[in-house]
Amino acid sequence: MDAVAPEYVAARRVLLDALEALTDHLPSLILVGAQAVYHHTGETDLNVPLMTTDADLAIDTQGLADVPEIGAVLRGAGFVPGPNPGHWVAASDVAVDLMVVPHRARTDKASARAARLAPHDRLTARIARGLEPALIDREHFAIAALESTDTRTFDLAIAGPAALLVAKVIKISERLGQSDRQPDRLKEKDALDAFRLLQAVATADLVHGLTKHRGELNAAAVADEAVQNLRLHATTPRGRIALLAASAAGGDATVAPAFAALCNDLLAALR
Repeated sequence: MDAVAPEYVAARRVLLDALEALTDHLPSLILVGAQAVYHHTGETDLNVPLMTTDADLAIDTQGLADVPEIGAVLRGAGFVPGPNPGHWVAASDVAVDLMVVPHRARTDKASARAARLAPHDRLTARIARGLEPALIDREHFAIAALESTDTRTFDLAIAGPAALLVAKVIKISERLGQSDRQPDRLKEKDALDAFRLLQAVATADLVHGLTKHRGELNAAAVADEAVQNLRLHATTPRGRIALLAASAAGGDATVAPAFAALCNDLLAALR
């Protein structure tokens, strides 16, 4: 535990605070984002410590209970809504992001950022594309604290590695398209997290997950898009996603070629 970045320890503590507040809704929550990635990859052999400053939860709105009201219980646990829907900030300034995929957001408005989850608070969750596979590719695990003084554990669904790879690639690809206008939105760390997954998870397991995604229309659409973006931006050491991962690894010259090789292995296995 001593080697874990203090920001990651704090992010896990706040995640547990949110899960404790949302105990009645745990069956509808799925851990996504970096904390889910690290669950599957562990440390790996990168010279970059595991580090995240927040927690990400997808909400499966199918079967989501009306009570207790999510905004009320989060406020009661000391969280306050941030400037964007779904961004809940703890007293420590660490945030938990609640997200809903577009086809479960109960709105067809193209410009909508907030999911419509009435009777829950209108700020409860933001609409996030790319998490569709996590609704069908997930498994339950015990989530515990990263500090010995905190004994809390929660049984929680965690997105599978293939679902997380899709989510990371979709996020990166969307931000690549915005980078000319908003360069600060492009996060190198997302590419490094994708590399961690490719490096730590067996190719056969990623293929199994991606094949599973083909069984649901919405999951299949984003998974196919993610695969295409890997093909376009990550199959050579000069690919934009491979280069982002290398930059996040402190310029490690081995990362971009390794990323490209692993990506090509995955694409070949999918064929």
